[in-house]
Amino acid sequence: MRTVNFYLLLIISALFLLTSCEHDEPNQVKRRGERQIYVLTSEGHIYDLMGDRIMELPNCEYASEIISDGDDYFVSGKSTKDKVGYWKNGKWNTLHIDFIDNVSHETQGIAKWDYYIYLFDYPYILKNSGIFPLDDCEYFSPSSQCIAVSNGKCYLAGVEWHEGDEPNDAVLYYEHKGRYAKAVLPKPGPDVSGHATTIYAYDADHTIVGGHVGTEPCIWVDQVLQILPRTFNAPFYDADVPVGHVSSTTYLNGHIYACGYEEDEDHNMHAILWVDGVPQHPMTPRQQNVRWSFAEELIAYGDDLYMLTFECYDTVSSDGENDTEIDILIWMNDRVIAKYNGIDIVNFTVV
Repeated sequence: MRTVNFYLLLIISALFLLTSCEHDEPNQVKRRGERQIYVLTSEGHIYDLMGDRIMELPNCEYASEIISDGDDYFVSGKSTKDKVGYWKNGKWNTLHIDFIDNVSHETQGIAKWDYYIYLFDYPYILKNSGIFPLDDCEYFSPSSQCIAVSNGKCYLAGVEWHEGDEPNDAVLYYEHKGRYAKAVLPKPGPDVSGHATTIYAYDADHTIVGGHVGTEPCIWVDQVLQILPRTFNAPFYDADVPVGHVSSTTYLNGHIYACGYEEDEDHNMHAILWVDGVPQHPMTPRQQNVRWSFAEELIAYGDDLYMLTFECYDTVSSDGENDTEIDILIWMNDRVIAKYNGIDIVNFTVV
């Protein structure tokens, strides 16, 4: 009887560990044919893989980010009711944090781990109904993909702006004694500006921040700077303006991915993907007619890499007028799986 109880206890313990594990990855990786793509616009509209609008978020003034966990999706942004919270599967959820409910709320990023929802609502990071202030953040501006969580550890990235000619700094915030402490990310020199615009976290203690330093695209892996190579010999601007930039990063099967753009000799942008620092340009059937392009977001799901890109083409209308057309593309690995036109996409997620 004692042996039976021992094995029963082992089974219960294993089940508990399985149900309480962290959710850096989807609960159960779906097969490719079972997955859905949800695309979010700034107005709070959600489109599916086929380009059909499936949801208009209620009371949405603007939406800032969509993420998923299993079959659920979550959206941050600003509600017309001026309450702090988020949308889950299209329904609004208010966070009851009484002592800050009388101020305007604009949640600029969202992340999830286990049953915790993390939101960035300047100058705080909210963890469900808990509130954690940022240290020394008077001149802080968040990145477009600003918040990331891995195994219960939350990180925030962005830019610290300085007055006059003093170079700006890329910064990373991390939890420390109930607050979020600031780390200034390294630069090639004191006269160079640093800009962080995206962050990805994995295995609890590891982060990949992307952006640029001075004129060059870069990533910071665990706060160590890596300047990424470009394939074009773009002439530099007079000002401290980048000719290459990283807009999104991720980690998949032991490899570090970063995407963004680099400029050519005529200062036209070209979408680029770096794999462990090696650059490559995604090619579409209309590539010969592309005027400019850039890559906006990466998502790792299972063993697959998804990427969001924008491509602009020169066209001629039926009456002979010159015009342009923009394709918004979602890739899975090396092929395009969805195309959108005429919508203001913020980002997407895989469900």
